[in-house]
Amino acid sequence: MDIKTQNKWMLFASFASITTALLLVVLKFIAFFATGSMAMLSSLFDSIQDFMTAMVNIVAVRQAIVPADRQHRFGHGKAQGIGSLIQACIIVMAALFLLKESIGYLILGKEIKDIGVGIWVSCIAIILTLGLLILQNWVVKQTGSLCIKTDKAHYTGDIVMNIGVLLSLLLSSSLGWMWIDGVFGVMVGLYLLWAMWHIMQDAFAMLMDKELPEDVRIKIKKVALSVPKVLNVSELKTRQAGNKFFIQFIVQFDGKMTLSLAHKYIDEIENKLATLYPESEIMIHAEPFITQKTRSI
Repeated sequence: MDIKTQNKWMLFASFASITTALLLVVLKFIAFFATGSMAMLSSLFDSIQDFMTAMVNIVAVRQAIVPADRQHRFGHGKAQGIGSLIQACIIVMAALFLLKESIGYLILGKEIKDIGVGIWVSCIAIILTLGLLILQNWVVKQTGSLCIKTDKAHYTGDIVMNIGVLLSLLLSSSLGWMWIDGVFGVMVGLYLLWAMWHIMQDAFAMLMDKELPEDVRIKIKKVALSVPKVLNVSELKTRQAGNKFFIQFIVQFDGKMTLSLAHKYIDEIENKLATLYPESEIMIHAEPFITQKTRSI
């Protein structure tokens, strides 16, 4: 899939997230006033957070796909890292609020009214969220988008929450277990905190120019060393911005080789790497082989 198609799918997934979140906010708002369920109130608040983060997400994705310009020579890919970090902070606040409210539910409890409305809304929410997750999972596999990955992690938590709300309504109504609202709320809140910790780590890795995974670095070196006349590869530096890799390294040739011939071999390396990592920026510097280093990686 080329970069333009990836960008289109990222934007489509972002718009789908906003539409789903807004629809769920309306439905859960109605359900909360119909039932008075504290679990539904938490779910409503969570959907409001979904809508807020989806708005941040689409701004970040749109900014990330803007081509490089005179002020941003390396492009705008890191906007995804910034967007993911903002989303994670918002979701952490939502998770803390959910934990606070859920503990209150455990202590106080609350009578639930029109349970039928709550059950129907919970079922609709589960179906809509599952559909969105299927789309987001496919887009993440195709593009590696960190923003969509962050959004996907949150909606995965929403599935747990909506199932929890549904079970809470059924158990509270049939068995009188009013405390069950709080139990599910605490479980979902802890899950969100755990998921956002990992998302924050990914966002910081992108913003701080963390090296690509070691298996990717090894593959890059193997590709370079597979080209004839390349005697050594050194000073490999890599990073990621959005769904784009930046790769730079030094290749060493026989000192008697002409510049034009060395350039021909460098073009061959770049073509092979571009096939593996489309749309990546690859910078290769040629030097004469003046050490006794081996071709090992």
